[in-house]
Amino acid sequence: MGVGILAGFLSVLFMCTSYIFSRTYIRKHQSPVKLSLFSQLVMGIIGLGMLTFALATLKLPATGAFWAVIGGQTLTFLLGQTSFFMLLKEIEATRASSLIGLKLLALAVITLCLGQHLTPVCGAALLLCTVSAVGMNFSGGRISLRSCFWLGLASFSYAACDICVTKLMLMIPGKSMLHNALAVMGCCFSLLGIAVLPGLLKMPPQKNEFKDAVPYALVYLGSMFFLYVSFGLIGVVSGSIVQASRGIVSIVLGILLLRLGWEKNEPKASGKIWVRRLVMAALMLAGITLYTLNVNR
Repeated sequence: MGVGILAGFLSVLFMCTSYIFSRTYIRKHQSPVKLSLFSQLVMGIIGLGMLTFALATLKLPATGAFWAVIGGQTLTFLLGQTSFFMLLKEIEATRASSLIGLKLLALAVITLCLGQHLTPVCGAALLLCTVSAVGMNFSGGRISLRSCFWLGLASFSYAACDICVTKLMLMIPGKSMLHNALAVMGCCFSLLGIAVLPGLLKMPPQKNEFKDAVPYALVYLGSMFFLYVSFGLIGVVSGSIVQASRGIVSIVLGILLLRLGWEKNEPKASGKIWVRRLVMAALMLAGITLYTLNVNR
């Protein structure tokens, strides 16, 4: 249990660090699309190695439904990543990482559209997340309509991607959840790497552009590895609750960046602003935890 929780927190730490790398890249090269393309290529190469291992230890389903879900995961992941990078052009990484917790609201909307019902407790959890998001809007510069658009698109894309990944985990006949997770990573990231190849023809990478995308790609892939290890050891419910601490960890990292003199990536803010961000992130954590525990009963 302890190892699984540790893996979950390592995933959160790697994920928040990847946001800082992505923010740095976008400020330097002014191209969220290039970051998405080049980082996916790096992760695709590593994903091919994972897929080779997966094929040596189990047989992947050869059904049309399996490849349809793989295709849906690929599309929603690319859309979610690009939308999130566009959001990072508008607001700080610490606020963006907290606000992306709103994918829970998007997931609830998708769930309702599929004909499922939410309990009153789930409704209260969603209200907490909404209050957190509104409060985060007043913890710095106002969030523009363009930022709201990219946030909404990223939230719905990531929510749809999570649904696809969950289905894939159930489709692959591995010996354990961890085994399935590694197979899913191999399938998804290798296919993502192949999917971005046409884009590289239109945007051939310059040496510095590609090199600067590597740190983000490696750290993000590391976060996914620890996430799947956490899911394999303590389950999806407990792992998701650990992931909900992402907003608080991100804000603490933002404070550390300011102390280290990284004002370009995290603009200075008053102590009251940082306290408000922590309170709003804590509300988001409470809402996600309440929702996750209730919806998985």
